[in-house]
Amino acid sequence: MSLDEILESPRLMMKLSFPPVMLQLMEEASKAEPDFSVLGKIISMDPALSATILNLVNSPFYGLSQEVFDLKRAAVVLGTKELLNLAVTVSFQQHLKTNIEKQDYKIYSDWMLTVWGAVSAQLIASRTCPEYADKIYLCSLLKDISLLFLKCAAPDEIPKMPCNDAVTMSYPGQPEAENEVWGMTHGALTQLLFSRWKLKMLKCPSILHHHSLEELESFDLPTQALILGTKWAEMELGKSSAPFNVLQFELKLQNSLDLDEEAIEEFRDICRTKFQSMLSTLGIEQGDSRSHFYNHSIKSLQSSYLMSLELLTAEGGVDSIPRIIARHVKLNWDVSNWEIALKSPDFDKYYLYRAGDSGLERVAAQVDRKDLTWTVHMEGINISSHGVSLGEFRYVGSGLSTSETEDLKLYFRFIGQAYEHYSLRLHLLEGRAVTLETLPLGIARLDIQGWVLDMNDEMGRILGGTAVSGTKNFRELFDMLVGPSLGKEWSEFISDDSASSFNKITCARLRTGGVPRDACLYISAYKQKRGDDWLISTIMEDIRGISETQIQALKQKDFLEGIIDSMSDVVFTVDARGHIHYVSSRYSKIFLGRNLFEIAAPAGTFTGLWGPELFEYPKSVVEVLMKRTDSIGLPFELVISKLEGADEKYLIVARDMTAIRRLEAKLKKQAIFDGLTELYNHTQFNTMLAREITRSKRTGRPIGILFFDLDGFKKVNDTEGHQAGDQVLKGVAKILREELRAGMDFPCRYGGDEFGIIVTEVRPEFLEMIGNRIRVKIGTKFSGRVTISGGMTVYEDGDSHVSMLKRADTAAYEAKDLGGNLLKWSKKES
Repeated sequence: MSLDEILESPRLMMKLSFPPVMLQLMEEASKAEPDFSVLGKIISMDPALSATILNLVNSPFYGLSQEVFDLKRAAVVLGTKELLNLAVTVSFQQHLKTNIEKQDYKIYSDWMLTVWGAVSAQLIASRTCPEYADKIYLCSLLKDISLLFLKCAAPDEIPKMPCNDAVTMSYPGQPEAENEVWGMTHGALTQLLFSRWKLKMLKCPSILHHHSLEELESFDLPTQALILGTKWAEMELGKSSAPFNVLQFELKLQNSLDLDEEAIEEFRDICRTKFQSMLSTLGIEQGDSRSHFYNHSIKSLQSSYLMSLELLTAEGGVDSIPRIIARHVKLNWDVSNWEIALKSPDFDKYYLYRAGDSGLERVAAQVDRKDLTWTVHMEGINISSHGVSLGEFRYVGSGLSTSETEDLKLYFRFIGQAYEHYSLRLHLLEGRAVTLETLPLGIARLDIQGWVLDMNDEMGRILGGTAVSGTKNFRELFDMLVGPSLGKEWSEFISDDSASSFNKITCARLRTGGVPRDACLYISAYKQKRGDDWLISTIMEDIRGISETQIQALKQKDFLEGIIDSMSDVVFTVDARGHIHYVSSRYSKIFLGRNLFEIAAPAGTFTGLWGPELFEYPKSVVEVLMKRTDSIGLPFELVISKLEGADEKYLIVARDMTAIRRLEAKLKKQAIFDGLTELYNHTQFNTMLAREITRSKRTGRPIGILFFDLDGFKKVNDTEGHQAGDQVLKGVAKILREELRAGMDFPCRYGGDEFGIIVTEVRPEFLEMIGNRIRVKIGTKFSGRVTISGGMTVYEDGDSHVSMLKRADTAAYEAKDLGGNLLKWSKKES
């Protein structure tokens, strides 16, 4: 049955068409100002609907101080539009559950995605385009009704999906598959169903683009809210969500909404609370909700992410992975006795490692999973990525709290994805480095005119290297160091655009690499297009001694070179003097033929000799600034290893540290400064006060503190809104920065509307003068709506930072009790 036949069938169209109550609710929702009298009449037609709505109104999300018992009061407290949204949601859920589950399909996962998507889209719109927030909620709630309709009416007409647990979960290639089967996407089909079901009043053009995250910036703000809400639901609730991608989306969302870390966490809490309240009221079990990412803060996600990144630089084979994990679980969870099974990167076999009092050991290698000899028999933590199991971690209980256990499980979700990356990239790279150094195969990459761009060591041995000959032309190198054997065929190959390949076998007496030797060389070259440029790949091999193993390795050359070129890291090989003989293709024009110690300079805490002496160690790791031009350079971490079996050759893997350093700087700033006011935060206040007290004891120079809170701040928040309150806090911070001495006075936001100032080298009368100057400035700036009540104190013998702060805080309370807009000295300790 075609889609047209389905849409023309009254019987099928009735399977999910909306009941009269919901149609009336939809019609009211389409109005700019819904009428409560009409809404109340519609809802009262269904007593069960009324009861469910009141349960939602009294749920933890709204946090009402008194329970609401009637719809009229609910409309006064929440607003008619919010009440209408709840009514539509409840009616829609009950209708779906009744009709879809008749088809023996569990709608649990779809409803979870629908609720989170609608709640989050409304929340995002309330920040970016508040006038559209309620409409975006309804559009998001109904955006996938076409898929649910087909699941109910004609499930065979839905294109084959990679995952069957949620029909509303998007997947790669979905628009193409739907267009091929229906001639439209499910967003367009939803719009068509609105028309057929007489819902023309609900105009939601945004639905057509609700999966278009990559083109986000090209849409209007309501559509952006719908797109972000849809993707957020899939990230938080999708069973195969990859942790790296979840964190990446959370940060994208934070940037899109221009929120700091504290604000985005509050944003997520609001969304989570309303989502959970709605599911609970509707009687929908969340199952194992601990597995969802929304239960973890962005800070926890970032912490696990940063630890897992270490796997992406691991060297030494699979054995290096448990060593990294051992350090992480010991430092962060104090877990020392454990076992871990890791799937081999090469085969469907497993390694088993055991850690205990005697240290870390590998107890099995390349065995079937069923043959693993576990000694810890408790339930383990699965290590997986994209739904594929990669191992398991079991540990002996060490008194971890529930939250610590959940953080440990989160860590291994990141480890799973990082280990997948290691298996697919770094492990192969290690094997490729060894393979390239042992192959008796010369490889070079030329430009279309035959000039050498890069070559491997074997080609360098045959040709003598460009540094020795002074030329980079492949034909000239070959004629000079091998013999004039390429002939006119090579010239024709270079000059003729239609000639795609060159092949020749020639026997010669090689005059390079020490003692002259006879060789029969097979030379093969072919042209290929990379981007807008044409390149020539050239292979040279001495076929007199070729073996079957080497033939197989030769067949892998394209595969291995592709791995190097696709890596984000830069790969070099250098000689004992630091001259670069090989570099990843995208950097070859910049670095090939140059000296490592000239293009890079050590950064950070490096104290050794910067030069060839670095190669005296079996393995070195050093951070450098790598100069591509005359600029200051970008931070790279170099991992330097001697190539086994190579005469004075070294492999260098350079990892770009720019993003990591930026993230570290951001995290460091967040640990010291308050995100809203950019003053020092609560923790830093106590640290600096203790430090300055110690300095005062040592030098005899006086120190004082001023501690105050804002009179009238709560009224501003309650009457003008939290955004106005935030502006007040920022204004106070600006005054403190302007009125205090840089480097000598330290203003801090202690919490909420409380501020503390550490004033060094100050006499009591000067401290009081500073305080009153600040008090007057704040009162003037806010026209008396906001003033301060503060306490002042100076250091007394035997003081600690706790005792000083306590005296100042007590004085501030006394100033508040005296009517505010006052600074009061603390009382002397008796």
